[in-house]
Amino acid sequence: MTRNEEEKNEHLPDEEIEESYVPTAEDFLFDEEEDESTIKKKKRRTKLKRWIAIGVAFVLFLNGFAFIFQQYSMDTIEFLKTSYRLSQQEDIQTYKQAVVTIQGERLKGTGFNIAEDGLVVTNHHVIEGLQGIGVSFPNGEMYVATLIESYPEIDIAFLQIEGEHLPFLPLRENSGEVDEHIYVIGNPLSFAWISNEGEILSYEEEVVTISAPIYRGNSGSPVIGADGEVVAVVYAKTVPAIGSGDSSVGLAVPIEEVRKKLADINE
Repeated sequence: MTRNEEEKNEHLPDEEIEESYVPTAEDFLFDEEEDESTIKKKKRRTKLKRWIAIGVAFVLFLNGFAFIFQQYSMDTIEFLKTSYRLSQQEDIQTYKQAVVTIQGERLKGTGFNIAEDGLVVTNHHVIEGLQGIGVSFPNGEMYVATLIESYPEIDIAFLQIEGEHLPFLPLRENSGEVDEHIYVIGNPLSFAWISNEGEILSYEEEVVTISAPIYRGNSGSPVIGADGEVVAVVYAKTVPAIGSGDSSVGLAVPIEEVRKKLADINE
């Protein structure tokens, strides 16, 4: 320090002298150590975020795998093979044209048209609570449906759509006979217009049981007899108790019950 600087500092207050202090090398070394600590913390946070991202990706992978397994289990693959085989038949191709997809808010079910000008039969629980009901045919035509009447006691509903010369399925006068071969066409799981077959296992006043496989989305599917007429309408399936050895069977509303409600509407 020069003499002039010394003389100048003699006249400065102590606080100002302290403020003019020049940092030493040790001060810089302390700052460097603090920076290294911060860097280490940042690295730890980065690793933590990376592990969290890996964990989330793993969970999503498991969920996706479970979904694929559900969609493409052996049973599912089997009914897809059956549907492909049946779909080669001309009569099944014709029946499919009258089967529709019922669409609402995050919901998909099945129905079928029974009149050239558009009268659709489905389940009450398929359309229950829907603000808007969409109906689409296999040829891509889509309609907005109006609810005519719904009968929760038998789980049947009738929808009106505005159309002309629409494909339709005739209704049989009486339900089918036990052991009669039947077809079921519907929209199970994430698929559409899937055909399956089976037999009528039993017939009672309010329910027909069938052996054709039934899945979520089959609600409202027509049960079609060998003559091409609808003999019942699918609404559910049984869930056997674990370990019982029983098989799940489809449950359907007999066509007589559907005809009774249709007659009430016409009157």
